[in-house]
Amino acid sequence: MRCISECSNTSDTENDNENGDSEVVPPHCHITLKCTREIAGFNGLGEAVRRLDFRSSVRDGRRFNYVCALLRLLVSGKGITSLPGGAQRLLLQMLEEVATHVSDSQQNINVLRGLVQQLRALVNQENQKCWGKPLGSQTLWAEHVQTIQRIQDIASQIEIKEPGPNIRPKLHDLPEECVREIILRITDYKDLEASASAWSLMAALISEQRVWRELSHYHFTKQQIDVILEKMCLQDTKERHRNWQAIYHALRKMYGVREELQYAEILAFCRLCRCLFWPSAGHPCIVDQCPDFRQRVQEAGNSNNNETQPVPPAKFLQYFSLIIDYLNLIFLHGLGDTGHGWATSMGALRTADMKVICPTAPNMPVTMNGGFRLNSWFDLKSISISDPEDEEGIKKATRYVHELIQSEMKSGITSNRIMLGGFSQGGALALYAGLTFAEPLAGVMALSCWLPLHKSFPSVRKCPDTVPILQCHGDCDPIVFYKFGQLSSSVLKSFMKNSHFQTYQGLGHSSCDPELSDMKKFIDDHVPRQ
Repeated sequence: MRCISECSNTSDTENDNENGDSEVVPPHCHITLKCTREIAGFNGLGEAVRRLDFRSSVRDGRRFNYVCALLRLLVSGKGITSLPGGAQRLLLQMLEEVATHVSDSQQNINVLRGLVQQLRALVNQENQKCWGKPLGSQTLWAEHVQTIQRIQDIASQIEIKEPGPNIRPKLHDLPEECVREIILRITDYKDLEASASAWSLMAALISEQRVWRELSHYHFTKQQIDVILEKMCLQDTKERHRNWQAIYHALRKMYGVREELQYAEILAFCRLCRCLFWPSAGHPCIVDQCPDFRQRVQEAGNSNNNETQPVPPAKFLQYFSLIIDYLNLIFLHGLGDTGHGWATSMGALRTADMKVICPTAPNMPVTMNGGFRLNSWFDLKSISISDPEDEEGIKKATRYVHELIQSEMKSGITSNRIMLGGFSQGGALALYAGLTFAEPLAGVMALSCWLPLHKSFPSVRKCPDTVPILQCHGDCDPIVFYKFGQLSSSVLKSFMKNSHFQTYQGLGHSSCDPELSDMKKFIDDHVPRQ
């Protein structure tokens, strides 16, 4: 393994030039796993960017969005300022390449505008610091400012022009079946919905059930689709009567969209030779050089069916000891549910720098369920203000949640970047655990729930009274009555300074898109961006 890594440090271009008949070696980069700056073989980001040919990848339509997502992570937070000067210069050159490509192609202008906005924020942030520390020297910073100014100038001068009358064919000149085939290749529902406003034929085609059926089968497994069909009482309904657009959005909210499917092409990692590469180009794998290597790996007991794995942008940066300041969201499910469903439904909230933890409650007898066993955080006799509560069970579950928080803090995440959330019984536990945790959390999001052991407050409160709390409740909830949520809110507001209760008209004991939007805004407003 080591000799391969050392050989890869030799310029591939030089090797190719020695023999004109040599085949071109595709862009790839061998890396050292779990590396630090103190050990031999430390991975250099600048070298990896060059070896993987990121600058040329900007002009590859399959790789453009992946490269831009990586740049967004580096420009936001403290990523770019923690790099050596040469790597900083290379990344800003990549950003300039993005701006030039967008200007030339007149596509993805919104992506460029987002990057430019982040660059402005970076300039404002770094201008307030003492130069010579984060970026190395005033000369280097002056060079960066000039590059950023060129990028801003390019972005400000872009004008999207309609193709001239002699440019044929235009999209609306194509036959309906051709337009349909184009639509069927769009994998992002936001692009689909935006395209519907282009003209009437596009809107009619996008409303076809086939489009949303294909999109559902592309992003989700048959088992996941069957679960949603059963939940929506569509299992026995004929295909033509199914609303596949509604089914897709239900799937998206429950399971989320896998990050590797959000890009036309995503970097891959070969487990056998520890190499990063673009799947469309391939890489010189050790298996090709040593045919019996796979057999030796299997004989050693290290067989793995997935010899390659996708590498999302945040994971790519981790290989180079660039740990993004993560936001940790611990979300607790309701009675009888599992963490799996909620973990993936948090995809609607998840950003590249967010880690979502959705544990599953232990299986136990539940009094309210006639003593039958369910996944439950604590025993429930009833959901009522006057009935006795399982105080011992609530406190035991609270200790478990506190241990989860402390485990994340030990890994280097500060408490003010950890947020608790939960639905129904999980929301009740999130409230109690958040209020009784001594360190200041980023906030607590409590959906369709109540405040357990409410009579013990405020005496048992340990958190600062400034911790933000968002309560969300539907006014038609038949399980945890809306009035119960209002009473809990009144108790919270009597000793917490930043508690907000949000009502959703017509909503039962479930979630909805406006609620998810409010949760996303709550996270953006209360998690410090570094």
